[in-house]
Amino acid sequence: MDDTPLSLKAGVNSCEAVVAERGCSLCGLGSAGTGCSSSLTTYKKVVDIVRTYGLSVNDLAVVREKLRRQNNFLEYSYITNDQTGQSFSLKECIISSNHNPDRYHAEIQNRINTLDREATNAGLTPVFLTMTLPSEFHEMKQSNGKLIPNPKFNGTPPKEAVKILTKQWAKLRQDRSLKELNKSQRMYYRVNEPHKDGTPHTHILLFIPKDRIDRVETAFKRLFLQVGNKFEKNIKSASSYIMKYINKTLPLSKKEKLTETEHYLNAWYIKHRINRFCSSRSTAPMYLYRLVNHRFSLYALTQIRKGDSLKVFARIDNDKIMEIWDGEELLFMRSENITVHTIRGLAA
Repeated sequence: MDDTPLSLKAGVNSCEAVVAERGCSLCGLGSAGTGCSSSLTTYKKVVDIVRTYGLSVNDLAVVREKLRRQNNFLEYSYITNDQTGQSFSLKECIISSNHNPDRYHAEIQNRINTLDREATNAGLTPVFLTMTLPSEFHEMKQSNGKLIPNPKFNGTPPKEAVKILTKQWAKLRQDRSLKELNKSQRMYYRVNEPHKDGTPHTHILLFIPKDRIDRVETAFKRLFLQVGNKFEKNIKSASSYIMKYINKTLPLSKKEKLTETEHYLNAWYIKHRINRFCSSRSTAPMYLYRLVNHRFSLYALTQIRKGDSLKVFARIDNDKIMEIWDGEELLFMRSENITVHTIRGLAA
């Protein structure tokens, strides 16, 4: 019996044999002779397409469909106040990087400005860290300006790779150079971002006492390889420095029409369920701020939180916040007259 693959017996301008073996991935037909007109040249061209941020065209399509369904659900579901009769769509009420990017970006900018102000008040100095992963965590590698498969790749998916970066950052925080500082002497904001092949890396804006910088830098260089990892000093505008990376990861907040690359970048976070940002607990929690922002700025709430006058009451069974008090002043009380109406059929 001849074991030569059918694809090697095929003519030079037809994919019929390929279809006979495993179905044509171009036209979706399962066997030869059923109308497939794809050429071998076209087939090879599809195979050779380099993925953007490690995502395929199908990955992007799946993410877009997921966002469409979410948007429909938020657009057509609504909240009503049973006493006043007022109603709002759920989309108006949420803060989301995908469905309400302008509000989300404004909140991020607020957090950065407040963190910067808190650090300045504490007499801290900013440094900027970039942390990457070794070669074996990269599915692709650079060769003559192009991305090619990396034979050393260990198969770690982006979600797990971010966890490894988090452990690396924790390792530095547990070093005596930082651990000896109290929480008010070490503040940070972290941004996760993908390389071109989809492997994550992280940027960290860190505020520490000026006389501690050299010691922390020594620890950083001792713990991590110098290739791809950077420790930058002499940062002139801390908030502007980190916002450059934040703006890159939030293209929807800057413009309505995205480039193809920006669509893939946004899809990378969604597909792998990777958080764009995280920070130290140096400002008031955002869940509190969102409930009382009509009364206080984030900076003012942060100052109140440092005292002992702020009281938060929540349900024992589900931790839902019911009341917030500042001394004897009621700042927030959850209304019992709110009804949420969801119309799930419109999400299909």
